[in-house]
Amino acid sequence: MIGRQSPGFSGFNAGKPSRAAPSPKDKASGFDTTRPSARPRKAPREKTTREANNAEPLPRTRFRIGPGKLIFFSILAFLGYKLYTWKPNLKRSIILHPRAFTPFILKSRENVSSTSAILNLQSLPKGQNTSNVSEAWRLGIWSVLVIQPELQIARPYTPLPPIEGTEPEQVRLLVRQEPQGEVSTFLHKINRGTMVHLRGPRLEYEIPEDVDEILFLAGGTGIAPALQAAHTLFNHRTKPTEEGPELRILWANKRREDSINGLNPLSSQQAQARLVPKTQKLTNKWQGESPSQPKETNGEGAAPSQPSQNRLVEEVESLKLRQGGKVIVDYFIDEEDSHISESVLRTYLSGIDQTVNRDGTPRRKVVLVSGPEGFVNVLAGPKTWRGGTETQGPLGGLLKKIDPKGWEVWKL
Repeated sequence: MIGRQSPGFSGFNAGKPSRAAPSPKDKASGFDTTRPSARPRKAPREKTTREANNAEPLPRTRFRIGPGKLIFFSILAFLGYKLYTWKPNLKRSIILHPRAFTPFILKSRENVSSTSAILNLQSLPKGQNTSNVSEAWRLGIWSVLVIQPELQIARPYTPLPPIEGTEPEQVRLLVRQEPQGEVSTFLHKINRGTMVHLRGPRLEYEIPEDVDEILFLAGGTGIAPALQAAHTLFNHRTKPTEEGPELRILWANKRREDSINGLNPLSSQQAQARLVPKTQKLTNKWQGESPSQPKETNGEGAAPSQPSQNRLVEEVESLKLRQGGKVIVDYFIDEEDSHISESVLRTYLSGIDQTVNRDGTPRRKVVLVSGPEGFVNVLAGPKTWRGGTETQGPLGGLLKKIDPKGWEVWKL
């Protein structure tokens, strides 16, 4: 006899536990009692110290450059350098730039004395435009700034005029080593092949087109701008007259070694006879000696023998020979008690009676003063600063006392 089965039981679900129907409360809360509960996960087991030490390290990725890539990057760097030094680049297309320092290399050095030398600098790279330098030589007296690379200190230097054999891209600097001079010490210590950076040109004084006569008072390295004035005067200011421009240089140095054998009594005698007729008083005062003659003698009463002329004096004497009497140079040496005194200046400034040329035009005469600050102050008074710019300032020193009529005075 088959009895009645209990509700919720069937043969298909036999052996499986029965699940109660969800209550209305469970349905409302969204809890489904018919779904099996999730099994709890076990926490991962931490590795022991031994296992961590025995674990294999992760492989490292190494960056390697093959020969092909190395060659490619080398060519790329070379092309970048060529692009930087290419002609259209404004800062590198001219030998000197007024707003940027350009590289030069020390080609050679010529010692002038124990403290002075002429540095021959070659611009890099070769083949650059030199038109701005040529224009500076045409205008007059100019300078360049030389920078000390470590301290980043710049000082002005006046280039010497080009000589025979000088390349257009070469700059020659006369440098005297000063005890506390950072830039001058740097320039005296560098060896051949060292790179030096210059900026310029900076025009210091434009020589007038109609100038007839220049009296240049040079102290020490101030001979460099005097030679610049001669270069401009006789290459770019020559007049088609018999008078032509004339240049007289009074060059003062502390020691004889700075102007060894810078003696030519004949030139001083010519100056006294042709240009300075009122020199009898000074002749008596100098006891028959020109201001450039040494006073010391040896035991036999003859002048002691001296070494040959240094490079700078050779250039000065060569200039005198080339111009055939239009250039007069007198040497003054402090240690020989020979100075550019008031009486000497009066002789040169007031002893010239000629005020007009043969064609009736007035002669334009200029006094230029260049040298150490103390030298300029004694002769023409100090410069002054106004609004952050150095100006000429009022005329002072010996020249103010003399009051040269008809002469223009300019302090370099």
